[in-house]
Amino acid sequence: MTTHSVLEPLVHFMNSPAPAPAAAPSCQVLLQLVSAHLLPNLLTVMALRPQRIIQVRNGDANKNPRMETATAHFRHALQVLAQEPGFKGYQPKMVELNLPHVAPDLTTTRDLVAHTLATTQGVTVNFSGGTRLMSIGAFQAAAALGRPSLFCDAEAKRFSDGRTGGQGRWPEYPSIASALSSRLLMAVEGRNPDDWRSEPATDPLRAFGLKAFELRNQQWNVLENLNKTLRTHFYTNNDRLPHSADELKELTLKALPPAATSSEPARQYLAAATAAGLLRGDAQSYKLNVQPNKRAIDRALSLLNSSWLELAVMDCLMRNPRFKEPAWSVEPAKNENSDYSDTDLVCVDQETASLRVISCKVTTLRPPQELIDAVKDRAMRMGGPDASATLVIFKPAANQENAIRSYARRQGVDVALEADEIVKMFSPHAAAKR
Repeated sequence: MTTHSVLEPLVHFMNSPAPAPAAAPSCQVLLQLVSAHLLPNLLTVMALRPQRIIQVRNGDANKNPRMETATAHFRHALQVLAQEPGFKGYQPKMVELNLPHVAPDLTTTRDLVAHTLATTQGVTVNFSGGTRLMSIGAFQAAAALGRPSLFCDAEAKRFSDGRTGGQGRWPEYPSIASALSSRLLMAVEGRNPDDWRSEPATDPLRAFGLKAFELRNQQWNVLENLNKTLRTHFYTNNDRLPHSADELKELTLKALPPAATSSEPARQYLAAATAAGLLRGDAQSYKLNVQPNKRAIDRALSLLNSSWLELAVMDCLMRNPRFKEPAWSVEPAKNENSDYSDTDLVCVDQETASLRVISCKVTTLRPPQELIDAVKDRAMRMGGPDASATLVIFKPAANQENAIRSYARRQGVDVALEADEIVKMFSPHAAAKR
C-alpha cells in the first residue's frame, strides 16, 4: 500500500466540515491507536471531546479482523456516549488510517503519524493503544513535531502528559471515569445490555435482606433449621417442587408448618419476610404470597433461604458512593420465562472504572473453585476482560478460607468471606475511610 493510499481517507476527512461540539473541546483533532483494549481511548475522548478523531490501526479489515471488530465496538460506544448525561448529541467525525501490516515496525508507524501531524492542524496524539512499537512510533512523531500527546494510564488512574508539546494540564482521571455507565462499559466491549434483565430491589425487600443478614449472623443454627423446615414443606417431589399446576397452587394456599415458627428468631425472620411481601398472614397462618407457578415459588423460597444476602449487599451498594447504577437479581434475559436460577449483582465500580459482577452465596454447596470460575466467566460475558468479579460467601465451609483466597487471587477475583468482611467491603462507611 502506498503512502498516498494510506492517507487518502484523511484528505477527505480534513476537507469535510466539522460538527459543532457538545462542549468546548480541549483539542480539535485526536489521533489515537486502535487496540482491543478500548477503554483508555474512550476515556481520552471523554476527557478531550475532540471534534474529529483519527484512528490508526494495524492492518485493514481483511488482514486484521480483530481490529475491525474493535473499531466497530468503539464506534458503537461513541453512539452510546452521545446519549449519556453531559455528552448528549456529541458526535465527533471519525476516519481510520490503516498501516500496511498487522505487526508494523516502529518506523512505519512513526512516518504515518508524522505525516498526519505535518498536514493536519490542532492534533493531539493519544499513544495509549496499538502495539508497543506503534505506541513508541506515535510518541516519537509527536515529539519530533512538537505536538501535544498523552497516555491514559488506567492502572495508575491518570492521564500522563507525553511532554512533547505545549498542552496544559490534562483533566483529572477520576472525574472522567465517574461518568462511565454500565451501558457504556458494555458497549465498548461489544456487549448488549438488552441481553440481561434485572428486578427492582424495593425498600421492603432490602429491609428484609438487612434483617435476615442480622438475624442469621446472630442465630445461624436456629435459622438453618428454618431452611430445612421450608425445604421439607415445599420441595415434595424428590427434593424438587411439584410439576402440576394444582400442586403448585396448593403450595401457595397451605400454611407453613408449626415448626417454622417454633423459635423467636424464626418468628422475627418470617415477620420481616411478610413485611417485604414474600409471605401473607400471621404467625399462625403464614403462606407464600406469590403466583402459583414454579418460577415465582422458586424465587420466593430462594429469597427466604439464601438470596436475602444479595438483597443485603444491594442495600450497601445503593448507599455507597463508590458503586454506581447497582442492579439486583441480574440474569440473562432469555431466562425470564424459564426456571429460576442463580442471579448476580452488577454495578459500575468507580474505583476501578469497571463493570463489577458480584455473586453472593450463603454457603459453599459447590466447590469454591467452581464458584470463582463461574463469577469470573459471567463478568467476562457481561463486561469483557476489563470487568471485575467478586465472590461473597456468608458462611464458607470450615478450613476453606485459605484455599478460596489463594485460588481467587490467581483468578483475579475479589472475595469477601463472612459477615464482618462483607460489611467492610461494601458498606458506605468503608468508602468514607478510603
